[in-house]
Amino acid sequence: MAEDPTAKISDIKPKSFEDLIKNVHEKDICGECGGCVSFCTAADIGAIEMTEDGPPHYSNEENCLHCGICYLICPETFELDNELNIKYDFKPPIGNWLKIVTAQAKDPKIREIATDGGVVTAILIALFENNLINGALISKRVSSFQRISFFAKSREEILEAAGTYYDLKGPVPELGNYNTFVSTISELKKINYSDYMKIAVVGVPCQIHSIRKMQELNIIPAHIVKYTLGLFCYENFKFDDVARAKIEERFNFSFKDIEKINIKDNLIINLRNKDTPLKIQFSELRDIMRHACRVCENFSNYFADISFGGLGSQTGYTTVMVRTKTGERIYNLAQNKGYIIEPKDLNSSVEKSKILAQIISFSKKKLKRTEEFEVR
Repeated sequence: MAEDPTAKISDIKPKSFEDLIKNVHEKDICGECGGCVSFCTAADIGAIEMTEDGPPHYSNEENCLHCGICYLICPETFELDNELNIKYDFKPPIGNWLKIVTAQAKDPKIREIATDGGVVTAILIALFENNLINGALISKRVSSFQRISFFAKSREEILEAAGTYYDLKGPVPELGNYNTFVSTISELKKINYSDYMKIAVVGVPCQIHSIRKMQELNIIPAHIVKYTLGLFCYENFKFDDVARAKIEERFNFSFKDIEKINIKDNLIINLRNKDTPLKIQFSELRDIMRHACRVCENFSNYFADISFGGLGSQTGYTTVMVRTKTGERIYNLAQNKGYIIEPKDLNSSVEKSKILAQIISFSKKKLKRTEEFEVR
């Protein structure tokens, strides 16, 4: 039913968590980013909470203020998107960017343990060691196939969380509940912060999107997020027992033999006792893709200060898209102080054009997939 245009403003009720359930959860498109829970908990409302496997739910419905903020900051509601598009000078399909480059961490120890060229890790360490942040909200490996959100407060903790290597010695009970998505933003609610705290957040597009919405509304706890480092994201996967068995049979390998997983223009799996990695096209993994990824249009993380990924760069290097003046400032600091390096032979105008073309191509593929899903 259409809203009554003659209704008094005082009679118009804001959207509430019930609307979020109806318009997002029941449509099975909740990305489980945790933005709504972060606000509700940080504001000491405590009406909703994350679940172990699924969208947030009411923990204490009587505490709900029906303020509508949870609905506004959800990346799946399209609220505030016009404001963000203007603020971040969005240009489809990849957003605004100031610089695109392929780079790597200068420290070989970082390159050895980190994903791609280790640039994200190097920049976080640069921010720590130059007193620009008090902590970094990232994801951390805790077992063979399980990562959790983690608030790192030192160089050592950043290095501990780096990379996507998996130690698969012994039994692997976690395999039956392996999810490549980590609800990082929900960890904001656990941070004991003051107005003087400054943190960096590393996240996928839906997570950064939620933070930007929170910042647009000037609501806690997003005010402590000073730097957003966004990851390219085509899709995330959920390997339950059925899906895992299906993938093992389809591609003739065992999850117990996986040593490393990486993502570039496809899923790259390094296996024990095999010199050549297994490369799987994303189109071959549609049936195990997280449902929320079906409606996400944002591949290159266009609301981040800097976006990163392996797409377009050679093995051992990171593709970097500097997007904001803030991102430009911290990238230049990391480069000038020797934390990251840019090989000249990989950064000619021709090579950069190739990288840009791949990012645009993947962005269009993701957008097309979303449009086809919405039509269905």
